[in-house]
Amino acid sequence: MFKKGLSVMLLLGALFSGQVLANRQGHEYYKIQNADHQLRHSADSDDIRARAQEVADDLRENHHWVKSRKPETHSL
Repeated sequence: MFKKGLSVMLLLGALFSGQVLANRQGHEYYKIQNADHQLRHSADSDDIRARAQEVADDLRENHHWVKSRKPETHSL
């Protein structure tokens, strides 16, 4: 149990030590994305959104077509 706890503490210390030391020495850490990466990401998102909208429209049209072919039922 002690070994696992010590291992977790060492792992967490190793993961966050770079960030802490960078801030202490006057360096500020900003996550900056490349402009090309940002443009590709937004273009991919727009493409996925457009495809999803087209699929939803097709599904909606198919649903209305199938529903219009079914005979109406009346419940009493």
